Amino acid sequence: MKGFTLIEVLIAMVIMVLISSGVLLTFQYQNKNLVTQRGIAEMNLMAKGISEEMSRNLRMAGGVLPPGVGGLKVYGNGVERLTVVLNRGGGVDTTRDMSYFRPGSITTSQGVFQNALFLPVRHVTGVFTDSGYIVTTVRVPPSSYPLGTTPAPTTDTMIVLPVLEMSTNFSIGGIAAGPFVIVDGSWFASKWPWLNSVQTSANMYVYGLDSVRYWASADTVFRKINRNDSAAYALGVDSLRLQYMHPTGAWSDSLLGTDPANQIQKARVRIRVRTRQKDLSLAASNPSTKGYHYQTIETEVALRNTSTLVNK
Repeated sequence: MKGFTLIEVLIAMVIMVLISSGVLLTFQYQNKNLVTQRGIAEMNLMAKGISEEMSRNLRMAGGVLPPGVGGLKVYGNGVERLTVVLNRGGGVDTTRDMSYFRPGSITTSQGVFQNALFLPVRHVTGVFTDSGYIVTTVRVPPSSYPLGTTPAPTTDTMIVLPVLEMSTNFSIGGIAAGPFVIVDGSWFASKWPWLNSVQTSANMYVYGLDSVRYWASADTVFRKINRNDSAAYALGVDSLRLQYMHPTGAWSDSLLGTDPANQIQKARVRIRVRTRQKDLSLAASNPSTKGYHYQTIETEVALRNTSTLVNK
């Protein structure tokens, strides 16, 4: 039986190598293209996600809060760019009895608290968070009120207080057991350091309050909600720019002190995101990109709450 000659074997091997190389190159090209497209899709989702969240929170700045409470804290320069103060969950409650204020330290079944104001509310779950704040009207003495004089509270004032603890079933100071929000009354204790020197009345509104802060550092946008630790929210951010329309119609990167109550009409969010991995082919064909694909989203947001105050 006649076999293959050496030349025929060599030719067959060359053909096989050429075919295998072509298949391998095609696979490598497709895999590289898949990685690039996946990076672009991730970039687009990142840009859309942060743009939508910031726009939504800006639109609701001061929303579901009493007039003059909440709004924006704007930074014209520096790392911190924007803090939005709002009631994201729409939480509003009422007190079911007068509050109980205890300056100094007190130990309860809920823990040890300093300068705590105990608010007996009707609901807790779904309204407040133990890392957030409340806004309510509190009766306080005049600034010159004699120390220890009772009954003390005479003047109503609306104030923001950090939440220390929440309880679905608790009792203190003769108040019937039920839901409680325990808030930090250190500011009161520094002025009127005696028992029940400040109080809330029964059926007083208590609002949940959130603060959401955004800032960019390197290629990352960070977010901090209430008093929680900050966390990376968006990666691969090439730039983040916020501008504000003033009552005159002029846009600025910061506030203008001449504006009435520091009000702004609109906010503009411009975010430029890039892919996290370089595309060497793109870098070779267009060196100015440095191998990155970019996506830019710009959104203008009209403030829904016309009484929103800025930097208040």
